[in-house]
Amino acid sequence: MPHWTEPDPRGVVDLHSHTTASDGSESPRRLFELARAANLRAVGFCDHDSIGAVREGLALAEEFGIEFAPGCEIGIAHDPERGLVEIDIVAYFYDPDHDEFNDVLRRLREAKNGKLDGQLALLAREGFPLPKEEILAEAQGETIRRPHIFKVFKKYFPEMTPDVFFPHTDFGGSWYVPKAYSLSLEDCVAVVRRAGGVTVLSSPGSYNERYKKDGTLIDPNVDRMIELCAAAGVPGLETIYTYDCNKPYFRSPRETIDKSALHALIDHYETLAQRLGMIATGGSDFHGIPKPQIELGAVPVPYRYFENLQRAAGNA
Repeated sequence: MPHWTEPDPRGVVDLHSHTTASDGSESPRRLFELARAANLRAVGFCDHDSIGAVREGLALAEEFGIEFAPGCEIGIAHDPERGLVEIDIVAYFYDPDHDEFNDVLRRLREAKNGKLDGQLALLAREGFPLPKEEILAEAQGETIRRPHIFKVFKKYFPEMTPDVFFPHTDFGGSWYVPKAYSLSLEDCVAVVRRAGGVTVLSSPGSYNERYKKDGTLIDPNVDRMIELCAAAGVPGLETIYTYDCNKPYFRSPRETIDKSALHALIDHYETLAQRLGMIATGGSDFHGIPKPQIELGAVPVPYRYFENLQRAAGNA
């Protein structure tokens, strides 16, 4: 029996969810209500470049009697020569009052939000003018993400589908606009460490560039990228993940990998994490309305994963 399928008598957790502080549709309180309904022992918030929901999460953990993993998902600088493109690193168990960490996150949000004007200008030149104020309203004052732009885009151009819009706005796509500021992999690891936190490579299988081309389930280039992250000081790997509900393996409920393929992916990354001495973590990547196919707690992550991650950050 693979290690991740061994039941934990203490229960299950979901260490990867998003709130309204980034591109999730649900409030922190609603996330805890859903966690209670799913009988989760612990839940983690991993909003993009934002810890705006973390203090509320800490308070809600006391109220609901559910343990909490403060997280933050950080998109690192593109480094295609090393195979690092569209890579996300999750910081966990940092000090939310750490000045340098907060300043870095502020600069990342400003860079993300600052590229909106360039993105809108480019889209307008392509024949897709969009009202900036509606996108800002969708983001609710937090980090502007592509789903916020796409939601408004879809309103004005209903024929546009996600599988067209998002590849165009990916790194290297014809609608891609670079950010003015981003962190290298090594700088990300270092600043999170100085803030007392621990870093985890998010959803490794989602970086598979071969699946759409030839159906290769496990991309050896991703394995090499994981090895690079481990060598750079990233101690954790998100091994348990909803690949059957996320890119590149999912397009609709009728076009997705089956459970055996999902388990093969998880087994592979569990084995690789063990070989590299990395901490295994896991979560659903719950967003609510933006990803209606995913429920909080959709993949069972044993409580020991939360405990191991907490221990790695020195908070056991």
